[in-house]
Amino acid sequence: MKIDKRLLLAGMAVAVTMFAAVSASSASAAVWKMSGVNVTKFTELGLTGGEVFESGVSGMSCELHATLTTEGGSTGKITKFETKKCSGGFGEMTGCALNTTESKGLPWTVDVGTTDLTITNMHLRRTFKAGCKITELDKTYSPTVTLLTPTAIAEMEFLATITGYKSFGSFIVDAPNSGTYGIG
Repeated sequence: MKIDKRLLLAGMAVAVTMFAAVSASSASAAVWKMSGVNVTKFTELGLTGGEVFESGVSGMSCELHATLTTEGGSTGKITKFETKKCSGGFGEMTGCALNTTESKGLPWTVDVGTTDLTITNMHLRRTFKAGCKITELDKTYSPTVTLLTPTAIAEMEFLATITGYKSFGSFIVDAPNSGTYGIG
C-alpha cells in the first residue's frame, strides 16, 4: 500500500509541474499586432487628442498630437509629443495662456500590457504667459493608457496622478492606421 501512495504523490507532482508550465507559457506578455499578425517591422501611429491637467485646484485643457512607434514585441516609443494649444483655464489658471511646452527626454518608453499601455517617465515642462499665478509646471509621470478596443486600436484614454498633479485625456489613432494595429 505504501508504494501506491508514493506513486500517487509522484504522479500528482508531475501533473502540478506540467500544469504550471502550461499556465506560464499561456500567460506570456501581449505584443503589437497588425490585423491579428505580430508586427515585425517599423510602424508609426499618429495620435490626435486632448488633455486636461490639474495642479491642485487649477488647470486647463490642451489639444495634443503625438507619434507612437514600434518594431514589434511588447514595447514601443513616444517619439513626438506636441501641445498644440491650451485653453479653458480654471482656478488660479483662469485667463492664463500657454507660453511654451517642452517634451523632455524623448523618446519615452511604452510598455504593452494585456489591455493597456504604460508610458514611462513622460516629462513635460510648460510655461505660462505673464499675469498667470502659476508660471511653470515641470512634471514627470507615467500614465496608464487604456485601449478601448485592444485588438484594433482606434481610441485610447490616459490617466496619471502624482502628488498635487493629475493629467487625463484621450487620443484617436489617425488614419489610415485607426483600427488596424492592436495588442494581443
